[in-house]
Amino acid sequence: MRRSIILFAAVFLLAGCNGAEPAAVAPPSPSSAPAAGGSWMDGFCGSLIDFAKIGDFRMPDFEQDDPANARNAMDEAFGVFAPGFDNAVTGLKGLGQAPSAEAESARKSIVDALTPIRDQVVAAKAKLDAAPKDDKKATAEAAIAFRQIGSDINDMPDPFQQLETNASLKVLAEQAPNCKKLPS
Repeated sequence: MRRSIILFAAVFLLAGCNGAEPAAVAPPSPSSAPAAGGSWMDGFCGSLIDFAKIGDFRMPDFEQDDPANARNAMDEAFGVFAPGFDNAVTGLKGLGQAPSAEAESARKSIVDALTPIRDQVVAAKAKLDAAPKDDKKATAEAAIAFRQIGSDINDMPDPFQQLETNASLKVLAEQAPNCKKLPS
């Protein structure tokens, strides 16, 4: 799997635990451990599906001097980026116990990389959403925020790299249907 991030100049912008403790649970048997790992990895990859769609996003063409089209383009972009980042961070944070130290490390590194960008995306989208549709200044500020977000995305580590390079994660990913939905 490879990261599908396009430079911003080309206009790229990119389960859970219920908290209840189960009653006495026997440790997993060796035969159930791979299945549990595959299930966890399916949730892991499922959390990244909307994020992966960001790599396919292309900013719609618009004239700089047409504020309505610029606003529509920004709304469309944030409509892809906000759920992509938010679903990834929320989903990864909500996964239960990782099946291995490598899996936990992969989850933590991705959450650590995506969280600050997610926060920027969500804040910029909320600010734009709160502005009147014909507010040129709000649209210009959203474009500036979007450029910064694009730069931050291009600087972040490839979130899919560990699925390619770590042998144990790669084995789990091959068993997980959601991992097959990610870019390869």
